[in-house]
Amino acid sequence: MELFELVGKIAIEGFDKVKEQLGETSSAGEKTESKLGKAFGAVGKGAAVVGKAIGGAMLAGGAAMAGLTVKAMNLAGELEQNMGGSEAVFKEYAESVQSTAKEAFSNMGLSTSDYLATANKMGALFQGAGFSIEESMNLSSDAMQRAADVASIMGLDTSAAMEAVAGAAKGNFTMMDNLGVAMNDTTLQAYALEKGIDKTTQEMTNQEKIGLAMELFMEKTAYAAGNYAKENETLAGSLGTAKAALTNFLDGSGDVSGLVDSFSNAAR
Repeated sequence: MELFELVGKIAIEGFDKVKEQLGETSSAGEKTESKLGKAFGAVGKGAAVVGKAIGGAMLAGGAAMAGLTVKAMNLAGELEQNMGGSEAVFKEYAESVQSTAKEAFSNMGLSTSDYLATANKMGALFQGAGFSIEESMNLSSDAMQRAADVASIMGLDTSAAMEAVAGAAKGNFTMMDNLGVAMNDTTLQAYALEKGIDKTTQEMTNQEKIGLAMELFMEKTAYAAGNYAKENETLAGSLGTAKAALTNFLDGSGDVSGLVDSFSNAAR
């Protein structure tokens, strides 16, 4: 009996210890489970936040890409229209005008399309005044380049400078003041006398008057010749060139190398 009682006692004590240990293990497990639950809960919330951020970024990126695609398509359409316009206005000289237009981003800060749009307008106006197609091409090219050079010195927007010379091509000289050249009947009459022309501005044909005005403009702004190219070494000038190069890249008239070179120059 004593032996059985002793064995029973040991068994009971052992059972109590095991129970106690199991209790401790269970408690620890509950604590661990609680900690793990919180940790995984936090991870889950973090993953949800990251997921939303990634999703939002993908949506924003997709929207931006879609917007860029639409922009590129619109620019390409404008370029196509202006290319066709140059063929209609300049006929057999259209290829030469288009070639100049492709380089306008680097020496005038104008995209190919913007150059052609202004050249087409000026060419048509010059021809309407009586100039030949070749003369209208040369007058447009020279006046536009000089306007860009003057604008780079005066800090004017290139597009505003183009509007000024385009206006002069139809006999409206008021905006030429923005390019530093006071131009009206009085100044034109004085310039005509300097050149030995005995006609008054009232006696001149529209062609003669506009031709005289362009000559006066080129002479009075000779100091600015080639300045835009120099301004490419400044921040403002290089940014204008880079912007035009980007437009060319988007509408398909420019290439990657021109874009990279322009932005690299701006970065320097």
